[in-house]
Amino acid sequence: MGRPERPLDGSSGPITEFARDLRALRRRAGNPSYRELARTALFAPSVLSTAASGHRLPTLPVTLAFVAACGGDRPAWERRWRRVAGEVGAAAGPGGAPEAREEPPPEADPADPWPLSRVMSNLARPAQLPMGSSTFVGRGQALAGAAMLVGRPGPVRLPLMVSGPIGVGKTAFALRLADVVSSEFPDGQLYADMGGCEPGIRSTYQVMRGFLRALGVPAPLVPDDPIQRIGMYRSLLAQRRVFVLLENVGDEGQVRPLLARAAHSQVVLTSRARLLGLDDAHRVDLDAFARHESLELVGRIVGAERVEAEYAAASAVAEICGDLPLAINIVGRRIAARPEWALAHTAGLLADRDRLIDSLSVGDVNVRDRFSAAYERLSPPGRQAVHQLGLGGAGWTSAVALAAALGVAVDEADDALESLVDAGLLTRASVAGRYRVSTLVGAFAEHVRHEAAQLGSPLRDRRAQRETAGVDCSVPPVLPVNAARPLNEPRTQRAFGAMERTETA
Repeated sequence: MGRPERPLDGSSGPITEFARDLRALRRRAGNPSYRELARTALFAPSVLSTAASGHRLPTLPVTLAFVAACGGDRPAWERRWRRVAGEVGAAAGPGGAPEAREEPPPEADPADPWPLSRVMSNLARPAQLPMGSSTFVGRGQALAGAAMLVGRPGPVRLPLMVSGPIGVGKTAFALRLADVVSSEFPDGQLYADMGGCEPGIRSTYQVMRGFLRALGVPAPLVPDDPIQRIGMYRSLLAQRRVFVLLENVGDEGQVRPLLARAAHSQVVLTSRARLLGLDDAHRVDLDAFARHESLELVGRIVGAERVEAEYAAASAVAEICGDLPLAINIVGRRIAARPEWALAHTAGLLADRDRLIDSLSVGDVNVRDRFSAAYERLSPPGRQAVHQLGLGGAGWTSAVALAAALGVAVDEADDALESLVDAGLLTRASVAGRYRVSTLVGAFAEHVRHEAAQLGSPLRDRRAQRETAGVDCSVPPVLPVNAARPLNEPRTQRAFGAMERTETA
């Protein structure tokens, strides 16, 4: 039980009434001590006691933490705080909160174990999201659906999972969604590229430490114990309205600690994998553009008048790119940089499958490296499956066909194809049991087979391996994807230098 508080000074008007009601809220909660409240509110006991002293209006984050710790209605108290702040003309600080004063609080406790937590009385408003795309097009229905899921009222905001193949625009979609729903998250945005983290749970806790610092927790107050760190992070998300974007998630374990039971903060994940191990998540699966969206993107980059003048050629470019947003964006930027190139000329250059993958490169952005990175993470059976893609130019494959080609059981082949879906290299076709092989993935698979042949290491299927007596060939050789590329010839120079030579020949 808390000790009796000093009487309120009735001369402060609305601030006195505000403090009186905070005290009443605390009494209804069982009159816990301020030290007990501090364990939940994550503010020092002295800061919380000052909030109910009536000497001045507490900051908004302190008020909401006080109310949440006592089980009060946070939205109602936030509305009341803003009304009182307007009446007393409080100077606005970060996040709309009054500026904290430098003098010590009247009821400061010399034995306060959290003296530095007073820094948190001003709301830290992080803005960590990277720039979105200025040429974003399409996805209208998916965006509307995602915004509705994010805005759906309820006791908890479920994570939103955005998945799809390589280059489909998952991050661009998530950033546009953040713009659409920004008014619902006035306390800021947090961002982490989980694909750039070292493997393992340790990197997840490093990300969490950075998030806590961004949310205003002083470094000495960030717990070393992982369990306490998770508790502090989730408590802050429960108290604030924050948009959290976790990009390039590799697996479920990487992000489970970063998910919180919060009514007002939203976590959005992007991943090539579907992360089916995550419970209770809203899901948005992105696929390649519809053709009209592809042409709109080309027009945004090179000019709508050029697309109208060479509509058939623009459509051919989109067709060769498999309507993949990343590939179309790269080609569009190359065309914009060379206004003398006709769209028909570009379509003709891209039609050469031997150079297609290397042609899709601009600056430090290219398709081949993304495919290669996904390939290198595959298991040996998954790599064997890649080598079979695109053979015959059918544009699709199935577990039955792959099983026959590799001499394995159908369920093994199906597992291998599903691993390619989670790697972002395949998508399911509309026909049951079939998987769609895009033009770009088929061309990449041809590169893999060609480089394997140059290395003198032809792939043998499992049936042949079983027939090889006395040799353990249960694990196929791991073939480096880029082994055949000359080390002294940059990819962009080789591909587009060839384009220029063709043009001037």
